[in-house]
Amino acid sequence: MDFLRRPVSGRIVSTFTASMFVLAACGPAGQTSPTSAPAATTAPAATGAPAAAATSAPAAAPAPTTASASGAQPTAAAKPAAPAPTVAAAVGQPKQGGRVIWGDFTDIKTLNPVTSTDTSSTEVINRIYTPLVTIDPETGAIAPGLAEKWDFAADGKTLTFQLRDGLKFSDGSALTGDDFKFTVMATLRSKKTNHKNNVDQIVGAKEYIDGTSSDVSGINVNGKTLTVTLVTPFCPAMVQIGNLNIIPKSVFGKYFDPTDATKNLDDAPENNAPPVASGAFMFKEWVPNDHTTVVRNDNFWNKANIDEWVHKVYPNGDALTAALKVGEVDMATFDPKDLRDMQSVSSVQVFKYPNLGYTYIGWNQARGGKEFLQDKAVRQALTYGLNVDQVVQKVLFGEGFKMVAHTPPVSWAYDTAGLNDYKFDPAKAEQLLQQDGWAKGSDGIYAKGGQKLEFSIITNAGNVIRETFIQIAAEQYKQIGVSAEPKTESFEALVDRLNQSKDPKYGEQGGHDFDAIVIGWGLSSDPDMYSIWDSNSTHAGENNAIQYKNPALDKAIDDSRTHCAPVDRKAALKAADQILNEEQPYNFGFAQNTLLGVSKKIQNIKPGSFARFGQAKPETWWIQ
Repeated sequence: MDFLRRPVSGRIVSTFTASMFVLAACGPAGQTSPTSAPAATTAPAATGAPAAAATSAPAAAPAPTTASASGAQPTAAAKPAAPAPTVAAAVGQPKQGGRVIWGDFTDIKTLNPVTSTDTSSTEVINRIYTPLVTIDPETGAIAPGLAEKWDFAADGKTLTFQLRDGLKFSDGSALTGDDFKFTVMATLRSKKTNHKNNVDQIVGAKEYIDGTSSDVSGINVNGKTLTVTLVTPFCPAMVQIGNLNIIPKSVFGKYFDPTDATKNLDDAPENNAPPVASGAFMFKEWVPNDHTTVVRNDNFWNKANIDEWVHKVYPNGDALTAALKVGEVDMATFDPKDLRDMQSVSSVQVFKYPNLGYTYIGWNQARGGKEFLQDKAVRQALTYGLNVDQVVQKVLFGEGFKMVAHTPPVSWAYDTAGLNDYKFDPAKAEQLLQQDGWAKGSDGIYAKGGQKLEFSIITNAGNVIRETFIQIAAEQYKQIGVSAEPKTESFEALVDRLNQSKDPKYGEQGGHDFDAIVIGWGLSSDPDMYSIWDSNSTHAGENNAIQYKNPALDKAIDDSRTHCAPVDRKAALKAADQILNEEQPYNFGFAQNTLLGVSKKIQNIKPGSFARFGQAKPETWWIQ
């Protein structure tokens, strides 16, 4: 599955796209990505067992509630108490016209869903392109999109979609199943995508990737009926395949040769200025580091009410929050320190709900000169030596909770029973280091075999919460004899470092140029871990950027993707979380409540944990 990475002012989600996961800054629903700031993430619904009508859904996530100022901590297997957004009743009747400005402090990087890996780009892409099925923002359940009906066969190997009548692209041309098939084929041939694992389970996919076939035989288009056949049972398939945003073959087909596997759309100029849209809005303009504007697509099957939707970029979270207060932007997420102040702004409605993602410290397993990060005892000591509960209370003002493994509380797969909670224990941290052969030098820093226990931790500048987090980490690690140097750079540079940089020693084996990194994940509604944690997800541009490889973890992940009965799947995911909890390839940091401010003039907004940044179906909003 994919993630999205994303930036956050005090918000984040290194959200990478995994099923997709995205690095928060942004990602498509059903995807994971890195995030720049903690914020709500759009994600696919958990699929549980394959079911005839694909109607089963995970237990409903708490709906957003009007925010109050306190947070809660998870204990044992119980989910932390979570706020549910209270949505004010819409005022008046739907009407057309007006513009909505969404404020962010990270610019987009691309406008093609195939190559996007960050949350900000993905959220703009979600306005321009749309998938076969969508995700309910409050429950994570699968909902209709371009397909009005769908089916997932009981054997977990066949998907069927029935398209709506009369679908069109923004230029008036017909949108057909051939465009869906082309989107899959474009993803398979891309060298820059991290979404390939969403679709490489389709029959014929691997042969198409390597060029031994000019077609993907497992996708059949028969009028409005699309049938997708999988090689093996693939539990996340409805989300990961059905939630792909569809691009037009008429625009991008010219970059492909079915017989030449080297041809792809990775560098197409239309990636940054798409001329044709399948979604509710069409591209108008992108002014780098300022704004991106999309306008209503009158040929979309569910015609939007608003005329324009704008992604406006600010230099940092404080500037963005100030813009929200004075009405310069209509909606934005903000930091916990600003909650009480924002609640006093009469023109803004505040929502609070659990974020589907978390902020973490990733320990690079392929870093020359820092091979000690491959040592489990060192990683566990670094977890015991950092007081994340204090970070939650003092930096997040209680608006979040400590994480000790990958699956967040909002997921149906969340279960912390039997996991080590790694309570802050500096003495335990030093004991682990000493037992591992480390001894303190005259400077108070541990060393072993002539190698000091010192490293840098890098995060994205402008994200106050993350910047504070690495400062606290450096201070607390010094107290246990560890030297950690905090560093920052732009979110865009940080994502490039994660995706493309090469470690001087291990670069040819996939190692990247950082010691430790603080970023966040914006996760998919399906809890698939493959994109972030599998040993095969360690190539350039893929989400396992820390190069953590563990055969037992790979086995648990594979079981969670192929054993689709809910009880079996949850057990496999629990096994994976147990391994991660023991191994601590990340300090899993914290999950943060999303705090969303929305102008009261915007009607019919229904935010929730499964809609990144509160961007749930903007085509249904109107301005009062």
